[in-house]
Amino acid sequence: MAGNKKEQQAGFRFVELIIFSVVFLALVASVFVLNIIISKDSQRDAEQIFCATKQSEYWQRAYRNLIRIQERLAELSLIDSTQTAQIADKSAQLDTAFFAYKRSISVFDSTVAALDAGGILVFDGVEYDVAPVTNPKARSTIEKEIQKWKESRDILLDLAQKTENPRQTDPIQLEKAIDFALQNDELILASNRDFIVRLGELSTEKIKNLQLAQVVALVVSILVFLGMAVRLTISLRKQAKIIQESQSQLIQNEKMASLGQMVAGLAHEMNTPLGFVRNNIEIIRENDREFQEAVAASANVLKSLVAGNYNEAEKLIPATLEKLKNIEKIGLIDENNMMITNSLEGLDRIQELIVNLRNFSRLDQTATQLANINQCLDSTLVIANHILKRHMTVVKDYGNVPNIVCAPAQLNQVFLNIITNAAHACEEKGEGVLRIKTFVEKDQAVVQISDNGKGIPPEIINKIFDPFFTTKPVGKGTGLGLSISKKIIEEGHNGKITVKSKVGHGTDFFIYLPMQTQLAKEEKVFSESAPALN
Repeated sequence: MAGNKKEQQAGFRFVELIIFSVVFLALVASVFVLNIIISKDSQRDAEQIFCATKQSEYWQRAYRNLIRIQERLAELSLIDSTQTAQIADKSAQLDTAFFAYKRSISVFDSTVAALDAGGILVFDGVEYDVAPVTNPKARSTIEKEIQKWKESRDILLDLAQKTENPRQTDPIQLEKAIDFALQNDELILASNRDFIVRLGELSTEKIKNLQLAQVVALVVSILVFLGMAVRLTISLRKQAKIIQESQSQLIQNEKMASLGQMVAGLAHEMNTPLGFVRNNIEIIRENDREFQEAVAASANVLKSLVAGNYNEAEKLIPATLEKLKNIEKIGLIDENNMMITNSLEGLDRIQELIVNLRNFSRLDQTATQLANINQCLDSTLVIANHILKRHMTVVKDYGNVPNIVCAPAQLNQVFLNIITNAAHACEEKGEGVLRIKTFVEKDQAVVQISDNGKGIPPEIINKIFDPFFTTKPVGKGTGLGLSISKKIIEEGHNGKITVKSKVGHGTDFFIYLPMQTQLAKEEKVFSESAPALN
Protein backbone atom coordinates (compact mmCIF):
# COMPACT_ATOMS: atom_id res chain seq x y z
CA MET A 1 0.00 0.00 0.00
CA ALA A 2 2.79 2.40 0.95
CA GLY A 3 4.63 1.53 -2.27
CA ASN A 4 1.55 2.26 -4.37
CA LYS A 5 1.11 5.60 -2.60
CA LYS A 6 4.71 6.61 -3.34
CA GLU A 7 4.29 5.59 -6.99
CA GLN A 8 1.10 7.68 -7.22
CA GLN A 9 2.91 10.67 -5.70
CA ALA A 10 5.80 10.26 -8.14
CA GLY A 11 3.35 10.02 -11.06
CA PHE A 12 1.53 13.12 -9.88
CA ARG A 13 4.80 15.05 -9.68
CA PHE A 14 5.66 13.89 -13.20
CA VAL A 15 2.28 15.08 -14.57
CA GLU A 16 2.63 18.34 -12.62
CA LEU A 17 6.05 18.94 -14.16
CA ILE A 18 4.65 18.33 -17.66
CA ILE A 19 1.83 20.82 -17.01
CA PHE A 20 4.31 23.43 -15.77
CA SER A 21 6.49 22.86 -18.84
CA VAL A 22 3.59 23.15 -21.28
CA VAL A 23 2.34 26.37 -19.65
CA PHE A 24 5.85 27.82 -19.63
CA LEU A 25 6.47 26.97 -23.29
CA ALA A 26 3.05 28.38 -24.22
CA LEU A 27 3.84 31.66 -22.46
CA VAL A 28 7.27 31.88 -24.06
CA ALA A 29 5.68 31.19 -27.46
CA SER A 30 3.13 33.94 -26.78
CA VAL A 31 5.97 36.37 -26.16
CA PHE A 32 7.47 35.49 -29.56
CA VAL A 33 4.05 35.82 -31.22
CA LEU A 34 3.58 39.23 -29.62
CA ASN A 35 7.01 40.22 -30.89
CA ILE A 36 5.98 39.25 -34.41
CA ILE A 37 2.70 41.16 -34.06
CA ILE A 38 4.49 44.24 -32.75
CA SER A 39 7.01 44.02 -35.60
CA LYS A 40 4.34 43.68 -38.29
CA ASP A 41 2.13 46.40 -36.82
CA SER A 42 5.09 48.73 -36.49
CA GLN A 43 6.09 48.06 -40.10
CA ARG A 44 2.51 48.66 -41.34
CA ASP A 45 2.16 51.86 -39.30
CA ALA A 46 5.54 53.08 -40.51
CA GLU A 47 4.57 52.45 -44.14
CA GLN A 48 1.28 54.33 -43.66
CA ILE A 49 3.05 57.28 -42.03
CA PHE A 50 5.69 57.22 -44.79
CA CYS A 51 2.91 57.17 -47.39
CA ALA A 52 1.15 60.11 -45.71
CA THR A 53 4.45 62.02 -45.61
CA LYS A 54 4.99 61.41 -49.32
CA GLN A 55 1.39 62.45 -49.95
CA SER A 56 2.08 65.83 -48.35
CA GLU A 57 5.37 66.18 -50.22
CA TYR A 58 3.90 65.43 -53.66
CA TRP A 59 0.87 67.63 -53.09
CA GLN A 60 3.21 70.55 -52.44
CA ARG A 61 5.20 69.68 -55.56
CA ALA A 62 2.03 69.49 -57.63
CA TYR A 63 0.77 72.79 -56.24
CA ARG A 64 4.06 74.62 -56.93
CA ASN A 65 4.36 73.22 -60.46
CA LEU A 66 0.71 74.09 -61.21
CA ILE A 67 1.48 77.72 -60.35
CA ARG A 68 4.64 77.57 -62.48
CA ILE A 69 2.60 76.28 -65.47
CA GLN A 70 0.29 79.28 -65.17
CA GLU A 71 3.24 81.67 -64.84
CA ARG A 72 5.11 80.22 -67.84
CA LEU A 73 1.97 80.28 -70.01
CA ALA A 74 1.44 83.92 -69.08
CA GLU A 75 5.07 84.77 -69.84
CA LEU A 76 4.87 83.01 -73.22
CA SER A 77 1.80 84.97 -74.19
CA LEU A 78 3.66 88.25 -73.60
CA ILE A 79 6.80 87.37 -75.61
CA ASP A 80 7.01 88.59 -79.20
CA SER A 81 7.01 85.79 -81.77
CA THR A 82 10.32 87.06 -83.14
CA GLN A 83 12.12 86.40 -79.84
CA THR A 84 12.70 82.74 -80.52
CA ALA A 85 15.40 82.25 -77.85
CA GLN A 86 13.14 83.47 -75.04
CA ILE A 87 10.25 81.43 -76.37
CA ALA A 88 12.43 78.30 -76.40
CA ASP A 89 13.64 78.95 -72.84
CA LYS A 90 10.19 79.58 -71.42
CA SER A 91 8.82 76.60 -73.34
CA ALA A 92 11.48 74.36 -71.77
CA GLN A 93 10.59 75.68 -68.32
CA LEU A 94 6.90 75.11 -69.07
CA ASP A 95 7.60 71.52 -70.13
CA THR A 96 9.63 70.88 -66.98
CA ALA A 97 6.92 72.31 -64.72
CA PHE A 98 4.18 70.42 -66.56
CA PHE A 99 5.88 67.02 -66.44
CA ALA A 100 6.81 67.57 -62.77
CA TYR A 101 3.17 68.45 -62.05
CA LYS A 102 1.97 65.41 -63.99
CA ARG A 103 4.13 63.04 -61.95
CA SER A 104 3.46 64.77 -58.61
CA ILE A 105 -0.34 64.80 -58.96
CA SER A 106 -0.28 61.17 -60.10
CA VAL A 107 1.78 60.11 -57.05
CA PHE A 108 -0.47 62.16 -54.77
CA ASP A 109 -3.52 60.41 -56.15
CA SER A 110 -1.81 57.03 -55.68
CA THR A 111 -1.05 57.77 -52.02
CA VAL A 112 -4.65 58.78 -51.37
CA ALA A 113 -5.86 55.55 -52.98
CA ALA A 114 -3.28 53.45 -51.03
CA LEU A 115 -4.33 54.88 -47.67
CA ASP A 116 -7.97 54.38 -48.62
CA ALA A 117 -7.92 50.85 -50.01
CA GLY A 118 -4.28 49.74 -49.80
CA GLY A 119 -1.80 49.33 -52.61
CA ILE A 120 1.80 49.10 -53.71
CA LEU A 121 3.81 52.30 -54.14
CA VAL A 122 7.33 52.70 -55.50
CA PHE A 123 9.59 55.49 -54.28
CA ASP A 124 13.20 55.76 -55.44
CA GLY A 125 13.13 52.17 -56.65
CA VAL A 126 11.88 50.80 -53.31
CA GLU A 127 8.52 49.06 -53.22
CA TYR A 128 6.14 49.69 -50.31
CA ASP A 129 3.06 47.56 -49.69
CA VAL A 130 0.79 50.05 -47.92
CA ALA A 131 -2.12 48.61 -45.94
CA PRO A 132 -5.45 50.50 -45.92
CA VAL A 133 -6.20 52.63 -42.87
CA THR A 134 -8.71 50.72 -40.74
CA ASN A 135 -8.60 52.42 -37.37
CA PRO A 136 -11.88 54.40 -36.97
CA LYS A 137 -10.19 57.56 -35.65
CA ALA A 138 -7.56 57.66 -38.37
CA ARG A 139 -10.13 56.54 -40.94
CA SER A 140 -12.36 59.53 -40.27
CA THR A 141 -9.43 61.88 -40.90
CA ILE A 142 -8.39 60.28 -44.20
CA GLU A 143 -12.01 60.09 -45.42
CA LYS A 144 -12.38 63.86 -45.06
CA GLU A 145 -9.32 64.35 -47.22
CA ILE A 146 -10.55 61.78 -49.76
CA GLN A 147 -13.92 63.52 -49.95
CA LYS A 148 -12.30 66.89 -50.51
CA TRP A 149 -9.98 65.38 -53.14
CA LYS A 150 -12.88 63.80 -55.05
CA GLU A 151 -14.45 67.22 -55.63
CA SER A 152 -11.83 68.23 -58.22
CA ARG A 153 -9.83 65.04 -58.72
CA ASP A 154 -10.95 64.66 -62.33
CA ILE A 155 -10.02 68.22 -63.22
CA LEU A 156 -6.52 67.96 -61.75
CA LEU A 157 -5.82 64.53 -63.22
CA ASP A 158 -7.32 65.35 -66.63
CA LEU A 159 -5.11 68.40 -66.80
CA ALA A 160 -2.09 66.11 -66.32
CA GLN A 161 -3.16 63.09 -68.35
CA LYS A 162 -5.18 64.50 -71.30
CA THR A 163 -2.98 67.48 -72.12
CA GLU A 164 -0.45 66.41 -74.71
CA ASN A 165 1.14 69.80 -75.36
CA PRO A 166 1.60 72.03 -72.27
CA ARG A 167 1.33 75.18 -74.50
CA GLN A 168 -2.15 74.08 -75.53
CA THR A 169 -3.44 73.70 -71.97
CA ASP A 170 -7.16 74.43 -71.61
CA PRO A 171 -7.25 77.78 -69.79
CA ILE A 172 -10.63 77.04 -68.19
CA GLN A 173 -9.46 73.67 -66.88
CA LEU A 174 -6.19 75.20 -65.68
CA GLU A 175 -8.05 77.98 -63.91
CA LYS A 176 -10.34 75.47 -62.13
CA ALA A 177 -7.34 73.41 -61.07
CA ILE A 178 -5.54 76.47 -59.74
CA ASP A 179 -8.67 77.68 -57.91
CA PHE A 180 -9.03 74.31 -56.19
CA ALA A 181 -5.34 74.26 -55.28
CA LEU A 182 -5.40 77.80 -53.90
CA GLN A 183 -8.54 77.20 -51.84
CA ASN A 184 -7.54 73.79 -50.45
CA ASP A 185 -3.75 73.89 -50.20
CA GLU A 186 -3.58 74.75 -46.48
CA LEU A 187 -6.58 72.55 -45.76
CA ILE A 188 -5.03 69.50 -47.43
CA LEU A 189 -1.67 70.08 -45.76
CA ALA A 190 -3.27 70.62 -42.33
CA SER A 191 -5.46 67.56 -42.76
CA ASN A 192 -2.43 65.55 -43.81
CA ARG A 193 -0.44 66.70 -40.77
CA ASP A 194 -3.33 65.82 -38.46
CA PHE A 195 -3.56 62.44 -40.11
CA ILE A 196 0.17 61.77 -39.61
CA VAL A 197 -0.03 62.84 -35.96
CA ARG A 198 -3.08 60.64 -35.44
CA LEU A 199 -1.31 57.66 -37.01
CA GLY A 200 1.73 58.25 -34.81
CA GLU A 201 -0.38 58.46 -31.66
CA LEU A 202 -2.33 55.32 -32.54
CA SER A 203 0.86 53.46 -33.40
CA THR A 204 2.47 54.46 -30.10
CA GLU A 205 -0.62 53.49 -28.14
CA LYS A 206 -0.82 50.15 -29.91
CA ILE A 207 2.84 49.39 -29.31
CA LYS A 208 2.51 50.26 -25.62
CA ASN A 209 -0.46 47.94 -25.24
CA LEU A 210 1.31 45.11 -27.03
CA GLN A 211 4.46 45.68 -25.00
CA LEU A 212 2.43 45.63 -21.80
CA ALA A 213 0.89 42.32 -22.84
CA GLN A 214 4.37 41.09 -23.70
CA VAL A 215 5.75 42.11 -20.31
CA VAL A 216 2.81 40.46 -18.52
CA ALA A 217 3.31 37.25 -20.50
CA LEU A 218 7.04 37.34 -19.79
CA VAL A 219 6.53 37.94 -16.05
CA VAL A 220 3.96 35.16 -15.85
CA SER A 221 6.29 32.80 -17.75
CA ILE A 222 9.12 33.64 -15.32
CA LEU A 223 6.81 32.98 -12.36
CA VAL A 224 5.72 29.69 -13.90
CA PHE A 225 9.35 28.77 -14.52
CA LEU A 226 10.26 29.65 -10.94
CA GLY A 227 7.29 27.64 -9.70
CA MET A 228 8.41 24.72 -11.82
CA ALA A 229 11.99 25.06 -10.57
CA VAL A 230 10.86 25.30 -6.94
CA ARG A 231 8.54 22.33 -7.34
CA LEU A 232 11.26 20.29 -9.02
CA THR A 233 13.77 21.33 -6.36
CA ILE A 234 11.37 20.33 -3.60
CA SER A 235 10.75 17.01 -5.31
CA LEU A 236 14.47 16.32 -5.71
CA ARG A 237 15.14 17.30 -2.14
CA LYS A 238 12.43 14.95 -0.96
CA GLN A 239 13.98 12.12 -2.94
CA ALA A 240 17.46 13.00 -1.65
CA LYS A 241 16.13 13.17 1.88
CA ILE A 242 14.58 9.70 1.58
CA ILE A 243 17.87 8.28 0.30
CA GLN A 244 19.89 10.01 2.99
CA GLU A 245 17.55 8.84 5.73
CA SER A 246 17.72 5.25 4.51
CA GLN A 247 21.51 5.26 4.17
CA SER A 248 22.61 7.11 7.29
CA GLN A 249 20.18 6.50 10.13
CA LEU A 250 22.94 5.27 12.44
CA ILE A 251 25.12 8.25 11.58
CA GLN A 252 22.25 10.62 12.38
CA ASN A 253 21.85 9.03 15.81
CA GLU A 254 25.55 9.39 16.46
CA LYS A 255 25.47 12.99 15.31
CA MET A 256 22.67 13.88 17.71
CA ALA A 257 24.47 12.20 20.58
CA SER A 258 27.68 14.06 19.79
CA LEU A 259 25.90 17.38 19.44
CA GLY A 260 24.26 16.74 22.80
CA GLN A 261 27.65 16.22 24.39
CA MET A 262 29.02 19.39 22.82
CA VAL A 263 26.04 21.46 23.92
CA ALA A 264 26.30 20.08 27.46
CA GLY A 265 29.99 20.97 27.60
CA LEU A 266 29.40 24.45 26.20
CA ALA A 267 26.54 25.00 28.63
CA HIS A 268 29.00 24.29 31.43
CA GLU A 269 31.50 26.69 29.84
CA MET A 270 28.85 29.42 29.68
CA ASN A 271 27.73 28.92 33.27
CA THR A 272 30.80 30.56 34.84
CA PRO A 273 30.68 33.88 32.89
CA LEU A 274 26.91 33.97 33.31
CA GLY A 275 27.36 33.59 37.06
CA PHE A 276 29.74 36.49 37.53
CA VAL A 277 27.76 38.66 35.07
CA ARG A 278 24.70 38.12 37.27
CA ASN A 279 26.68 38.89 40.44
CA ASN A 280 28.10 42.05 38.88
CA ILE A 281 24.63 43.22 37.82
CA GLU A 282 23.31 42.70 41.35
CA ILE A 283 26.18 44.78 42.75
CA ILE A 284 25.55 47.48 40.14
CA ARG A 285 21.87 47.48 41.13
CA GLU A 286 22.78 47.98 44.80
CA ASN A 287 25.14 50.82 43.89
CA ASP A 288 22.45 52.31 41.69
CA ARG A 289 20.26 52.80 44.73
CA GLU A 290 22.96 54.98 46.30
CA PHE A 291 23.15 57.03 43.10
CA GLN A 292 19.36 57.38 42.94
CA GLU A 293 19.18 58.58 46.56
CA ALA A 294 21.95 61.14 45.93
CA VAL A 295 20.27 62.33 42.71
CA ALA A 296 16.89 62.62 44.48
CA ALA A 297 18.43 64.61 47.36
CA SER A 298 20.24 66.92 44.90
CA ALA A 299 16.99 67.43 42.98
CA ASN A 300 15.18 68.46 46.20
CA VAL A 301 17.91 71.04 46.96
CA LEU A 302 17.65 72.48 43.44
CA LYS A 303 13.85 72.66 43.65
CA SER A 304 14.07 74.57 46.96
CA LEU A 305 16.62 77.00 45.50
CA VAL A 306 14.52 77.57 42.39
CA ALA A 307 11.41 78.14 44.52
CA GLY A 308 13.27 80.60 46.75
CA ASN A 309 13.01 78.38 49.87
CA TYR A 310 16.57 79.05 50.97
CA ASN A 311 15.97 77.93 54.55
CA GLU A 312 14.67 74.61 53.35
CA ALA A 313 17.59 74.28 50.96
CA GLU A 314 20.02 75.07 53.77
CA LYS A 315 18.55 72.23 55.82
CA LEU A 316 18.80 69.72 52.91
CA ILE A 317 22.33 70.55 51.74
CA PRO A 318 24.31 68.83 54.56
CA ALA A 319 22.54 65.48 54.08
CA THR A 320 22.93 65.71 50.31
CA LEU A 321 26.63 66.51 50.57
CA GLU A 322 27.03 63.57 52.92
CA LYS A 323 25.49 61.21 50.36
CA LEU A 324 27.72 62.54 47.58
CA LYS A 325 30.84 62.29 49.77
CA ASN A 326 29.87 58.74 50.69
CA ILE A 327 29.62 57.77 46.96
CA GLU A 328 33.05 59.25 46.32
CA LYS A 329 34.52 57.72 49.46
CA ILE A 330 33.30 54.21 48.72
CA GLY A 331 34.28 54.54 45.04
CA LEU A 332 30.96 53.44 43.61
CA ILE A 333 31.64 54.99 40.19
CA ASP A 334 34.91 53.10 39.70
CA GLU A 335 33.33 49.95 41.07
CA ASN A 336 30.42 50.16 38.61
CA ASN A 337 32.78 50.79 35.70
CA MET A 338 34.84 47.77 36.69
CA MET A 339 31.73 45.61 37.06
CA ILE A 340 30.42 46.69 33.65
CA THR A 341 33.81 45.97 32.03
CA ASN A 342 33.96 42.50 33.61
CA SER A 343 30.39 41.78 32.58
CA LEU A 344 31.09 42.76 28.98
CA GLU A 345 34.12 40.47 28.95
CA GLY A 346 31.95 37.63 30.23
CA LEU A 347 29.30 38.31 27.61
CA ASP A 348 31.99 38.42 24.91
CA ARG A 349 33.15 35.00 26.07
CA ILE A 350 29.59 33.65 25.86
CA GLN A 351 29.14 35.21 22.43
CA GLU A 352 32.38 33.63 21.22
CA LEU A 353 31.20 30.21 22.37
CA ILE A 354 27.81 30.65 20.70
CA VAL A 355 29.33 31.84 17.42
CA ASN A 356 31.74 28.91 17.33
CA LEU A 357 28.94 26.49 18.18
CA ARG A 358 26.77 27.96 15.42
CA ASN A 359 29.55 27.71 12.84
CA PHE A 360 30.54 24.25 13.98
CA SER A 361 27.02 22.84 14.15
CA ARG A 362 26.38 23.25 10.40
CA LEU A 363 27.29 19.63 9.90
CA ASP A 364 25.16 19.11 6.80
CA GLN A 365 26.83 21.90 4.83
CA THR A 366 28.33 20.39 1.68
CA ALA A 367 29.04 23.60 -0.21
CA THR A 368 32.74 24.13 -0.72
CA GLN A 369 34.51 27.42 -0.24
CA LEU A 370 37.93 28.91 0.33
CA ALA A 371 38.79 28.40 3.99
CA ASN A 372 41.80 28.58 6.27
CA ILE A 373 42.51 25.31 8.06
CA ASN A 374 44.26 27.15 10.92
CA GLN A 375 41.04 29.01 11.63
CA CYS A 376 39.07 25.76 11.41
CA LEU A 377 41.37 24.23 14.05
CA ASP A 378 40.97 27.24 16.34
CA SER A 379 37.18 27.03 16.05
CA THR A 380 37.30 23.32 16.91
CA LEU A 381 39.52 23.92 19.94
CA VAL A 382 36.98 26.41 21.32
CA ILE A 383 34.24 23.79 20.99
CA ALA A 384 36.40 21.07 22.59
CA ASN A 385 37.73 23.30 25.36
CA HIS A 386 35.45 21.79 28.02
CA ILE A 387 37.08 18.39 27.35
CA LEU A 388 40.67 19.61 27.04
CA LYS A 389 40.91 22.10 29.89
CA ARG A 390 40.69 19.47 32.62
CA HIS A 391 43.92 17.65 31.85
CA MET A 392 45.34 18.73 28.45
CA THR A 393 47.87 21.37 27.46
CA VAL A 394 47.45 22.53 23.87
CA VAL A 395 50.56 23.45 21.87
CA LYS A 396 49.92 25.04 18.47
CA ASP A 397 52.51 25.23 15.72
CA TYR A 398 50.67 26.69 12.74
CA GLY A 399 52.49 27.16 9.48
CA ASN A 400 51.79 29.65 6.70
CA VAL A 401 49.19 27.52 4.92
CA PRO A 402 47.20 29.26 2.15
CA ASN A 403 43.42 29.01 1.95
CA ILE A 404 42.18 25.86 0.26
CA VAL A 405 38.90 24.83 -1.34
CA CYS A 406 37.12 22.58 1.15
CA ALA A 407 34.00 22.01 3.23
CA PRO A 408 35.00 23.73 6.50
CA ALA A 409 32.21 22.24 8.61
CA GLN A 410 33.25 18.73 7.62
CA LEU A 411 36.91 19.40 8.40
CA ASN A 412 35.87 20.74 11.81
CA GLN A 413 34.10 17.45 12.35
CA VAL A 414 37.25 15.45 11.54
CA PHE A 415 39.39 17.63 13.81
CA LEU A 416 36.95 17.29 16.70
CA ASN A 417 36.85 13.49 16.39
CA ILE A 418 40.64 13.19 16.55
CA ILE A 419 41.09 15.83 19.29
CA THR A 420 38.42 14.19 21.46
CA ASN A 421 40.08 10.79 21.05
CA ALA A 422 43.42 12.34 22.04
CA ALA A 423 41.88 13.81 25.19
CA HIS A 424 40.43 10.42 26.15
CA ALA A 425 43.76 8.71 25.46
CA CYS A 426 45.48 11.00 28.01
CA GLU A 427 42.90 10.69 30.80
CA GLU A 428 44.84 7.96 32.63
CA LYS A 429 47.97 10.16 32.79
CA GLY A 430 46.03 12.96 34.42
CA GLU A 431 47.95 15.55 32.39
CA GLY A 432 48.57 15.29 28.68
CA VAL A 433 49.90 17.37 25.80
CA LEU A 434 48.05 17.95 22.54
CA ARG A 435 50.24 19.21 19.73
CA ILE A 436 48.71 20.60 16.53
CA LYS A 437 50.96 21.43 13.61
CA THR A 438 50.11 22.64 10.10
CA PHE A 439 52.48 22.92 7.16
CA VAL A 440 52.73 22.59 3.38
CA GLU A 441 54.32 19.52 1.83
CA LYS A 442 54.69 19.60 -1.94
CA ASP A 443 51.20 20.36 -3.25
CA GLN A 444 49.37 19.38 -0.07
CA ALA A 445 48.30 21.09 3.13
CA VAL A 446 49.12 18.85 6.10
CA VAL A 447 47.55 18.84 9.58
CA GLN A 448 49.39 16.84 12.26
CA ILE A 449 47.52 16.16 15.53
CA SER A 450 49.66 14.43 18.18
CA ASP A 451 49.15 13.37 21.79
CA ASN A 452 51.34 11.74 24.44
CA GLY A 453 48.64 9.33 25.55
CA LYS A 454 48.63 5.56 25.94
CA GLY A 455 48.97 4.87 22.20
CA ILE A 456 47.36 2.26 19.96
CA PRO A 457 48.52 -1.37 20.01
CA PRO A 458 49.96 -2.61 16.66
CA GLU A 459 47.42 -5.43 16.42
CA ILE A 460 44.45 -3.04 16.17
CA ILE A 461 45.94 0.03 14.48
CA ASN A 462 44.77 -1.20 11.06
CA LYS A 463 41.19 -1.55 12.35
CA ILE A 464 40.61 1.90 13.84
CA PHE A 465 39.03 3.25 10.63
CA ASP A 466 36.60 0.33 10.33
CA PRO A 467 32.94 1.21 10.99
CA PHE A 468 31.74 0.34 14.51
CA PHE A 469 35.21 -0.68 15.72
CA THR A 470 35.91 0.68 19.20
CA THR A 471 37.94 -0.21 22.26
CA LYS A 472 35.66 1.69 24.61
CA PRO A 473 33.16 0.02 26.90
CA VAL A 474 29.58 -0.45 25.71
CA GLY A 475 27.69 2.84 25.82
CA LYS A 476 30.87 4.94 25.67
CA GLY A 477 31.40 4.91 21.90
CA THR A 478 29.96 3.63 18.65
CA GLY A 479 33.11 3.30 16.56
CA LEU A 480 31.87 5.66 13.85
CA GLY A 481 34.05 8.71 14.51
CA LEU A 482 37.23 7.74 12.66
CA SER A 483 35.29 5.88 9.98
CA ILE A 484 33.34 9.04 9.21
CA SER A 485 36.55 11.11 9.30
CA LYS A 486 38.21 8.84 6.72
CA LYS A 487 35.22 9.18 4.38
CA ILE A 488 35.23 12.97 4.70
CA ILE A 489 38.95 13.27 3.92
CA GLU A 490 39.32 10.64 1.22
CA GLU A 491 35.95 10.63 -0.55
CA GLY A 492 34.88 14.19 0.12
CA HIS A 493 38.21 16.01 -0.31
CA ASN A 494 40.42 13.61 -2.34
CA GLY A 495 42.87 13.65 0.55
CA LYS A 496 44.50 11.09 2.80
CA ILE A 497 44.56 10.34 6.53
CA THR A 498 47.28 8.20 8.17
CA VAL A 499 48.20 7.29 11.74
CA LYS A 500 51.40 6.43 13.62
CA SER A 501 51.39 5.24 17.19
CA LYS A 502 53.61 3.74 19.87
CA VAL A 503 52.17 2.19 22.96
CA GLY A 504 52.96 4.30 26.02
CA HIS A 505 54.25 7.26 24.01
CA GLY A 506 51.29 8.56 22.06
CA THR A 507 49.67 8.79 18.65
CA ASP A 508 50.15 11.01 15.57
CA PHE A 509 47.41 11.58 13.00
CA PHE A 510 48.37 13.12 9.64
CA ILE A 511 45.69 14.67 7.40
CA TYR A 512 46.74 15.49 3.83
CA LEU A 513 44.54 17.89 1.81
CA PRO A 514 45.22 18.86 -1.83
CA MET A 515 46.08 22.55 -2.21
CA GLN A 516 43.76 22.75 -5.24
CA THR A 517 40.95 20.59 -3.95
CA GLN A 518 38.53 19.27 -6.56
CA LEU A 519 35.66 17.65 -4.74
CA ALA A 520 34.21 14.41 -5.98
CA LYS A 521 30.73 14.18 -7.43
CA GLU A 522 27.88 15.20 -5.21
CA GLU A 523 26.83 11.63 -4.46
CA LYS A 524 30.29 10.97 -3.04
CA VAL A 525 30.41 13.98 -0.77
CA PHE A 526 29.82 12.70 2.72
CA SER A 527 27.32 15.37 3.68
CA GLU A 528 25.67 13.49 6.51
CA SER A 529 28.85 12.81 8.42
CA ALA A 530 28.91 13.83 12.07
CA PRO A 531 31.33 14.08 14.99
CA ALA A 532 31.63 10.81 16.82
CA LEU A 533 34.01 9.14 19.17
CA ASN A 534 35.57 5.83 18.31
